Amino acid sequence: MPFTALPKRGSNVLCAAFALLILLLHPADADAAKFAVTSPWLGFIASFIAGDTQNVRCLSSWDSSGNVIRTSSPRSGEIIIAIDSKDAEKFRVRKSSKNLRLLYEDLPMTREQLQSAFFDPAMLPFIAQSVMKIMAEEEKGRYTYFQRRLAEFQSKIESAMDIGRHLLSGTKMLDITGAEGTWIRSSVSGAVRPPSAVWEGWKAGDMKALKSALDEAQRRKWLILMDPWTPDIIRSAAVGYEYRLTLPSPVKDQDYFVYLHDVFLAISNKTKTMKTK
Repeated sequence: MPFTALPKRGSNVLCAAFALLILLLHPADADAAKFAVTSPWLGFIASFIAGDTQNVRCLSSWDSSGNVIRTSSPRSGEIIIAIDSKDAEKFRVRKSSKNLRLLYEDLPMTREQLQSAFFDPAMLPFIAQSVMKIMAEEEKGRYTYFQRRLAEFQSKIESAMDIGRHLLSGTKMLDITGAEGTWIRSSVSGAVRPPSAVWEGWKAGDMKALKSALDEAQRRKWLILMDPWTPDIIRSAAVGYEYRLTLPSPVKDQDYFVYLHDVFLAISNKTKTMKTK
């Protein structure tokens, strides 16, 4: 069949539709806002919402102990996203700065509670929503795109939790993590966490009670689960037990959901090794 050229008007319509499709699939452009986030946790979330990590720059990272360390300073023209005013002050950003955007005015959380919040599937969507609102306010033309990314963020959390339920069904463990246990307990019913009063007692030096719990976990062949944020006094008591695992801290530029999946996978692999002994 001989080639027939499209009428000029039809060709223009197709070109316009194609251009619109390109904008939807590749929403970032040269005029897109540039964001600097104070926390590597916020970096994970903001990069996902933006859909392009080139538009999001993180001002901090983790050291080998899971501590957040400052690695950079804000640049001219960047919109700075901080958790609250105290977080911004750590980066020498004044509350009055015209480029500063806060998720919360003053977050009434301890350092431990904040770390756990970024592993809490009940909290993560609210944090992501706050980040999305800030970014959409700066780039109103991408609001619909940001909304789709937020919905995908929530969907990926649920999918990752389903994987955890599948991998760790029936697994028993003593959760003495400092932060990551929030994520584990969301999917694993067999993760046992000491009550708050007991936990505070262990941190205060009640070694007899701590050793008793560790001995019982070993007797039952439960995994003793730690992370980089496990308090040192508790960690030092647990390292003498064979069936233990210390989960890794995140790594800069690592895909957030790959990391959450790998947390479950690390536990699964360890428990399989335990069963073969």
